[in-house]
Amino acid sequence: MIFKSFNELPSSEALGGLWKRRPVPRPEPDLELTRDSWIERGAEVVGWWLARLEHWLGEGGWLRAWLRLCLWLSVALAAAGLLLLPTVSKVLAEFAASAHWAAAIVGHLMAVVVALPPVIVSLAVAYLAYVVGRRIWLRRRSRQGFRHHDEYYQ
Repeated sequence: MIFKSFNELPSSEALGGLWKRRPVPRPEPDLELTRDSWIERGAEVVGWWLARLEHWLGEGGWLRAWLRLCLWLSVALAAAGLLLLPTVSKVLAEFAASAHWAAAIVGHLMAVVVALPPVIVSLAVAYLAYVVGRRIWLRRRSRQGFRHHDEYYQ
């Protein structure tokens, strides 16, 4: 349901019906004294004080509704957690293992890439030494007067 204005919002009675909120009746003491043991009498007094506290905290029933909603949510989330947690933990464990292997592969590739510049520099220096050595050798040969015995050079 999509609301277009605040006038279309549900009333407080409708929201109270969603919560199943019922007013908490004012506790009435039982004035008939029975012959109970001290434990039963103490439990009755504690129950009386808890009923008064509940009436004082949420006379309109909102506290019961809130606790009921929280209990329902906790049961639903616990059930979802119990059903989904093993599967999700297995998927995450497999993802962590695959991420570990992927990181190892990338690490090895990066080691190769990092090792390439010295190799490339060494090859470039060797090639440069070859080119320079060849030029020096050709110049020395040309200074010694070595000429080709070809018609082109004569």
